[in-house]
Amino acid sequence: MTELLWRPALFVIGLMLVLLVFQSALRVAIVNRRKGDRLALFIGHLAYTTIARLASRRQDFEGIQNALAWVLPVHVLALITTWFLFVQAGFSLMIWSLQAEPSLLRAVIASGSALSTLGFLTPTDLPGELLAIPEGAFGLGIVVFFFTFIPGYQTTVQTREAKVAWLYARAGSPPTALGFLSWLQGSNRKDDATAVWEDWEAWFRLLFETHTRTPVVAVVPSVHRGQSWLVAAAVILDAASFWLSALDAKDHASADVCRKTGVNALRSIVLRYSDKRIRDAARIDAEPLSRAAYEAFCRQIAAAGVPVKTDTSAAWQSFASLRREYEHLLPQLAEGLLVPLNNSALLPLAAD
Repeated sequence: MTELLWRPALFVIGLMLVLLVFQSALRVAIVNRRKGDRLALFIGHLAYTTIARLASRRQDFEGIQNALAWVLPVHVLALITTWFLFVQAGFSLMIWSLQAEPSLLRAVIASGSALSTLGFLTPTDLPGELLAIPEGAFGLGIVVFFFTFIPGYQTTVQTREAKVAWLYARAGSPPTALGFLSWLQGSNRKDDATAVWEDWEAWFRLLFETHTRTPVVAVVPSVHRGQSWLVAAAVILDAASFWLSALDAKDHASADVCRKTGVNALRSIVLRYSDKRIRDAARIDAEPLSRAAYEAFCRQIAAAGVPVKTDTSAAWQSFASLRREYEHLLPQLAEGLLVPLNNSALLPLAAD
């Protein structure tokens, strides 16, 4: 009587493990929802926290980035390994519960044989043979995932870093909002940079779609030494805020959309790294804004031939209001991604 009860229970447990992996794989590879898969997110978080703890012990930024470069491969390998183990455990329980193999050990070996597609041990009865077919399909599917979706992660990082390198080449290293706006002026875009703002809007949308669905991608460093996507994002947000507040330009609409898209993207990414909460701006140890630095910036841009608004007091108030929307997000992301924003000369508007 006891055996009649626990064998069906084992079969159900095994089936649930297999369905869990099937659901996880579909969410990671096919279902296009920002929520992501809980199992994949948990493994990614575990890989990130483990490596970040080791990386934080290193003294230089280059050493930290070299360590963080291992987060994505460790995440992928750990996820695939977990899928394999869950599928093998699930089919092992189902094979044993159907008595296709006489012992649990033999059931585990038969499951591994089918999952690896080696076929060195297949149950001789009909139920065991029928279970071997879908398990072999699972094994092939996981291998296909490894060879087809990993390049997708790499493409995402390469697309992100292409724009980062573009900014560093034009706005200095480290880049600044002043350097970026000076480049716009020198390229005859001093009052109309619609195409540039739309390009960066698309870049921010890429961050939103990829870095919230697969948060470990945010940790992947640039292949170029000393560069960071977070630094680039902050520079563009500062430049867009300055453009909207201080300049008599033609394309405020595109700059505004770019800025709003960027703020939304950073806020969503912060939620992935801050336990579903965003710390209040008053609790962030950020440098205070400097009106003198802002006005000096206006004079510097005006001297380069850029049309600047005459009411600098109203412009300053507008800029301060725009910047408050995202300035508290930057140190939170910098803390999680181990990016030294304070030492990068990133935000020259915050210093006298």
